[in-house]
Amino acid sequence: MKNPFSKLPFLFFLFPLVAGILLQYYFQTAYLSIAFFLTGLSVMLFSYFIPEDKEFSWRWLFGVGAAFFLIGVGMVSTTFRQEKSSFTLSDEIEDYTGIITDTPQEKQKTTAYRVYLPDEDKQVVCYLQRDSLNVHRLQPGEIINFRGKIQEFQNIGDFDYVRYMYDQGFIGSVYLPNHSWQSAGGVSSSLKYTALRCRQHIMDFYKSLDFTDTEYSILSALTLGYQNDLTDDIKQGFRTTGTVHVLSVSGLHVGIIYLMISFLLSFIRKGTKYYWLKPVFIILLLWVYAFITGLPPSVVRASGMLTVFCAGEIFGRKSFSMHALFIAAFFILLINPFTLFDIGFQLSFVSVLSILYLQPKASSLLKIDNKLLRNIWQMFTLSVVAQLATFPLCLYYFGTFPTYFFVTNLLIVPLVTLITYSVAGIALARLLTLIFAEWSYYFYYLPVKILQILVQVMTTIIRFFESLPFALINEMKISFADMIFIYVFIIGLLVFMIYKQAKGLIAALFSVLSILIVHILNNLNIF
Repeated sequence: MKNPFSKLPFLFFLFPLVAGILLQYYFQTAYLSIAFFLTGLSVMLFSYFIPEDKEFSWRWLFGVGAAFFLIGVGMVSTTFRQEKSSFTLSDEIEDYTGIITDTPQEKQKTTAYRVYLPDEDKQVVCYLQRDSLNVHRLQPGEIINFRGKIQEFQNIGDFDYVRYMYDQGFIGSVYLPNHSWQSAGGVSSSLKYTALRCRQHIMDFYKSLDFTDTEYSILSALTLGYQNDLTDDIKQGFRTTGTVHVLSVSGLHVGIIYLMISFLLSFIRKGTKYYWLKPVFIILLLWVYAFITGLPPSVVRASGMLTVFCAGEIFGRKSFSMHALFIAAFFILLINPFTLFDIGFQLSFVSVLSILYLQPKASSLLKIDNKLLRNIWQMFTLSVVAQLATFPLCLYYFGTFPTYFFVTNLLIVPLVTLITYSVAGIALARLLTLIFAEWSYYFYYLPVKILQILVQVMTTIIRFFESLPFALINEMKISFADMIFIYVFIIGLLVFMIYKQAKGLIAALFSVLSILIVHILNNLNIF
């Protein structure tokens, strides 16, 4: 039988790495890592001494050794990450030096800053008294000195906020009145902080264009991923319609940027001598976009994946997108194993995997000659397969299901694309004003007006679908076992429908039966 991993080697690497991460994260098995390393190395070494006439039948041996070795790698990398997030909090008020690591978030009575403590190599959340005159001058990368008592996080209702912040790498929080902190007068030149300051400059530029508060907040979220200025009503509207994912710059936005750049460079024909310049320019411009958005993990992940994909084009490799996904996931988890427990990573990974694998099959179900109708059909199938892949996770984490998601995504995603193009028009107008300053009003007028109309159309659509009956089904939170069974059902049904294999249908029916049995036993209080 043909090795299923032969064409996707990084998928084989990914499974044992994830297994090692889970073992260390939940069971603290770092002491066993040396055993996995030795076993893996021994088995791989032994595979080289197999007689030639038996090499084919024992070809799996090297893979088993590599799997054991990667489990050990997952354990060790997770151990290092756990050590970074562990810290014995002092009962005394102490002096600290910190670096602001993100733009502020306004609370009811304070302004929250994420702060890195270089002396302790830890991260904390500082809540600065809002009426301080200096708070709003703090920028990412600015160094401050403060005196306070770092306290443990507290859970918020049913949400495990302590675990969430632990996975984010934060050890605690501290409240700082006016007199307990001051700016040290220095600014870090780190690439990350420089990128965040660049994002702040772009947001200040948006404010100078006289957008309304609603238009500015939505524009900042859609293009730069800055959501702190969004009102609760706006956020709830996007949640109810199943389009909240567009508010966080992610793979969708990077994909739009990729398509836009690819279109602009379409004059470089494939097969020509200089075609390699196209993927090179795409890679450079994608990382420019990642930089101006502040290098958020979601954009870095998507940009990394597309970088691998473009590298495949440079070297003439076809069908490289699935490889790119697994390669990106492998190195992301290797660098930061806690990313595995990030909801955003889980949702983006399964949605992209579904789009890469299922969307071509779904779109081919109908043969449409008309280009416009074909594009609409492709957007519809893309939305459906992405939601199909993510809704079990959404039910598990949030317990909600947006009823009209397939319609709203069909309308909102193209609007996001048009908004992105309009912002590109504003960027072009900005460049022209550097040369012809006296014509600035005319350069900005059209792209700004178009952008305002698009945002107004988007908010109108959101409010309309939000007002419909049963727009959001609540109280549907499921258990982890339920989520696994739902995924087994979906995968089994797809295997049956696509490959006509009866075992897929059997697995799907078995998962449904398992869910029914578990819930019946729970209702009878047997478990």
